[in-house]
Order: sequence, then structure tokens, then C-alpha cells
Amino acid sequence: MTIKRSISGRIDKGSIGHNNRKFIAPNVNKDRTHENITLVREDIQTVYHELFDKALEEYNAKQKRKDRRIKNYYEHINHSKQEKPFYEVLFQIGNTEDTHCGTREAELATKVLTDFVNGFQERNPHIRVFNAVIHLDEETPHVHIDFVPFATDQKRGLSTRNSLSKALEQQGFTSEGKMNTCTKQWVESEKEQLSEVMKSYGIEWEKLGTHEQHLDVLDYKKKMRAQEVRLLENKVECTQHQLESTEKVLHDADETLARLDTEYVKKSEAVEKLGADIEEKSAELENTTEQLTINQQLLQATTDKVAQINDIDSITIKHTVLGNKVTLSADDYASVAELAKKEIAAEHDTSAKDEKINQLTEQVHNLQAEQIKWRDERSALKRTIDKLQSQVSRLTNELATFKSKYDKVMQFIENLGLKEKLDNFLHPVKSKTKHR
Repeated sequence: MTIKRSISGRIDKGSIGHNNRKFIAPNVNKDRTHENITLVREDIQTVYHELFDKALEEYNAKQKRKDRRIKNYYEHINHSKQEKPFYEVLFQIGNTEDTHCGTREAELATKVLTDFVNGFQERNPHIRVFNAVIHLDEETPHVHIDFVPFATDQKRGLSTRNSLSKALEQQGFTSEGKMNTCTKQWVESEKEQLSEVMKSYGIEWEKLGTHEQHLDVLDYKKKMRAQEVRLLENKVECTQHQLESTEKVLHDADETLARLDTEYVKKSEAVEKLGADIEEKSAELENTTEQLTINQQLLQATTDKVAQINDIDSITIKHTVLGNKVTLSADDYASVAELAKKEIAAEHDTSAKDEKINQLTEQVHNLQAEQIKWRDERSALKRTIDKLQSQVSRLTNELATFKSKYDKVMQFIENLGLKEKLDNFLHPVKSKTKHR
């Protein structure tokens, strides 16, 4: 005989400590906790490394500014206002009246849930399950499935990133508005899968219809707020246009900052090269100046030697009876001969050194002029870099202002529970086939 059982399925808040019984809630029967079945248990941070490390490395390699790099993607998502580190979906067969824990019906439901979870990962290629537990220590058997959603081939941010809506879109679920989101479609699809497993155990899905008394609390509250949501959606439309403008400004600011970063790096390299050239020219100038000083000292010494030749005038001239002839003593003749030789050598040496000194002096002047030119160019580049730094600082402040406004708007949207509708408005999917 075929039996009928209801199916409950919903996205839950998710508490790993509760699921793995790190702490015991009041509705838990501690005497039956050992009967719980753990199907999957992995460390979430290890899963993050597995899913996102490659994309994170590629993303960081493209960032020229160190402050824009992400050190740890798990910690990054933990502090994000847009995404959650992980999500949880809960499924239950029957209720306390027809499938109470400890009964044969509960044992059969446990087998169904086990088979259902075993095929869950394969059915969901963009959902990475890291924890799954069937609880048998509460009123009715149910399973908590904790997972990390990941979307691939993304254009913004990491190429593979945490996003439930994008992951489900890549699995074929397209949002049709607030009352029929891709998340809601996905949960309904999994309930259909669960009903197929139930059939193999001779259990038929008893659909309770849409009466208020059969709706769970969350669905009932959503229905009661539907009218309020429709009124708020009009306000959101205006906010969406502002968000589009803000996103464009943020994107343009990012591009401008990247361009300025590149230009700043090039200018800095040019200044460093000029600095090295100036040091080289300064060293060369110092060597040339030192050589010039040495040559000037040699010239002075030569000049002193030439001055000694003038001492010839002090030699006594004697007249003879044979005419106006000069006679010298042997000592004076030797002195004159020696001085004459020195004068000839000094004149030749002085001429050569004068020419060398002139060459060195001209070289010094050229180096000094070139050094002044290099310093002028370096000063101009320094002024350009200061200007670029000022522009980067101004744009960074503007970007921070826009980011603050953007965060406030996104918080407003999230508080209204309209984030998915906004995502679909800003990033419509052109050719997605609805999952049936």
C-alpha cells in the first residue's frame, strides 16, 4: 500500500555548531543524539582554498595596488555585506504526527533522505557541500545541508566567486521577480527530486496546496507582506537608477586610478634613472675637477721654474778690448746653459699643459651644464609625480565617498529583501533556459 507524506524544504540560517551538536538546543533529545547521521563533514576554509585559490591568485596578480589585493577570500567574504560564507538548505519528510522519530516511518524517511543527499552534489555542479547531517534527536527526521555556492567565468572580481544567485543561474534557474526567485525555484526543484526518491520507497508526495494553514511561517509572512513589498518596489526602482550611475562612477574611478598607478610607476622609474645619471655625472665632474687642480699645480710649479730663468739678468757682464763681447766666468756660463735648457723645456711643457687645462676646463663647463639640465628635468618629473599623487589622493577620496553611498544603498535594498530583484535588474540574463 502506497503511503503519502508531505515534503518541507527551505533555505535556513545555518548553524554548524547546532547541526554538529557542538551545543544542545532545548528541542533536542540528548538521549537520541548518538543516532544522528553525519553524511558530509569538511573544513569550510579547506573548501574555500579548493574552490577559489586559483581565481584569487589570478585576481591579485592583476592588482597594481597592494591595498586592493585579497589575502584570504574566506575572511573577505566573512566581512562582506553582499554575500554569506555559506548557505544551508533544510529538507523534511512528513510531520510529528505521521513520521515521528523512533518509528518505522521515521526509519524509512531516514533512508530516503540519505539517498537524496548522496545525489545532491552531482545534481548541483555549482554547489559545494561541506556539511550534511540527518537529525534523529528531534521530533521528525530532517537533513541540514550546508554548502558554498560558486559562480565561474565572472567578469567582475574573482573569475570564480561566492554568489548564490549567480551559481543558481548557471544551473539554469532564472529569477522571475520577488515572488519567484531563482532560490525559490531551486528549492522546489530539489523537492521534486526528493519526491522521486520517495517513490522508490513506495512513498507518494502529499502536496498540501496553498491554504494558509498549510503554509510554513516564513511563506505566510511573505504573503502577508507582498502588498507592502509591491509599494516599496516603486521606491527601489529609483534607487536602482542611482545604483547604476554609482556603479559606473566607481568603475570609471577604478580605471582612472589604475591608469594613474601605471603612469606614476613610469614617472618614478624615470626619476630614479635621472638620479643615477646625475650621480654618475657628478662623480665624473669631481674626477675632472680633481685632475684640473693637479694640472694647475703643475703649471704653477713650471711657472716658478721659468721665473728662475729671469735670474740671468743678475749675471755680471764684462767688456773686453776687442769689442762689445760678453765674457762669463765658468760658473756663470754653466748656470746660463743650464737655465737655457730648462727654459726651453719649460716653454714646451707649459704650452702642452695650457692646452690640457683648456680642454679640462671646457669639459668641466660642459659637465656642469649637463648636470644642470639633468637636475631641471628631474625637478620637472618630481612636480609631475606630485601632481599625480594629488590626483590619486583626490580620486581615492571620491571613490571612498561613492563606496560609502553605494554601501548605504545596498544596505537599504538588502533590508527590504530585494537584493535578488536588483541583481536581475542590473545584470539581466539574455538567454537562460528556465529549469523545469
